[in-house]
Amino acid sequence: MKDFLNLIRWKSLLLCLIALIVVRFFLIKPFYLNFVGDIVSPISNLEYFVFCLSVLLIVVASILINEYFDHDKDKISRAEKDLYICRIISGKRVFSLFYILSISAMYISDVIGYLNGFLHLGSLMIVFVFMSYFYSLKYKRSFVVGNVVVAILYSMVVFLPVLFEVFALMNAPGGLFKVIIIPLKQELLYIALFFTLLTFLLTLIREIVGDMQDEEGDRECETHSIVVLLGEKKTKNILYILTSIFIAVTLYFLFTRYTNVSLIICVLIICVPMLFFLRELKNAKSIQDYGFLSEFLRMMFVSGLFMIINIY
Repeated sequence: MKDFLNLIRWKSLLLCLIALIVVRFFLIKPFYLNFVGDIVSPISNLEYFVFCLSVLLIVVASILINEYFDHDKDKISRAEKDLYICRIISGKRVFSLFYILSISAMYISDVIGYLNGFLHLGSLMIVFVFMSYFYSLKYKRSFVVGNVVVAILYSMVVFLPVLFEVFALMNAPGGLFKVIIIPLKQELLYIALFFTLLTFLLTLIREIVGDMQDEEGDRECETHSIVVLLGEKKTKNILYILTSIFIAVTLYFLFTRYTNVSLIICVLIICVPMLFFLRELKNAKSIQDYGFLSEFLRMMFVSGLFMIINIY
């Protein structure tokens, strides 16, 4: 069981689930309380948790297919990780599980989407399935494209619940959408897009750090990762730029949306640690160094969730 949990990256799954819960109960629900009075979300908590289940099934399916295609590379760069897939599951079973989980997620999404007026929710899940499959099969060996695809997929964990909410409102009875369209655009969508952008940038940075950790395996497998093609120095320069953009965007949002204690706390838990990341990145040389930075960036996602909790 422990090996299987490691195989499906239980830490990432738990983080996805926490993110979905935080977006629902600390962003969407407070939006109604603060800006639209007595109106409540047309999506029940039960329906939302079923929706979360479909998202997590897609994430697990994506992780499994990615681990399968990473098998040869992990033998070189991450031997301990490669043991999980060798011990637990065969290639044939990986594909079977991928199809079962993906179809289940799409069916659940179709039902939940139909009940709430988001008729294309299942179709959107299909897009994510194909993106994850073709990323694992082809794009992850391409220069930058694979990194961007993963960043898009992870950032959707933040934006998809809000998109689901918007479509449910559009189809709610009594013209509810027309009543709250202005605060919806100015508050909920604006904030959701900001956190989606932050998630995209942070994931992109972490993916590139992961490429630096996997450089030896990528060279052996002829994967055209950014560090293989540009070298370590230029890749670090790109990371410096992306991290600076991340810090600048975060500071802009913090100073325009937060006040007093919340502002100070968020600067301390987001911007200061990213400055520490830049210092450690400058000195990083070994696989272990980049592995530490990758785990450090995972913890930064938790800090980002704290920002959402303190938005209102």
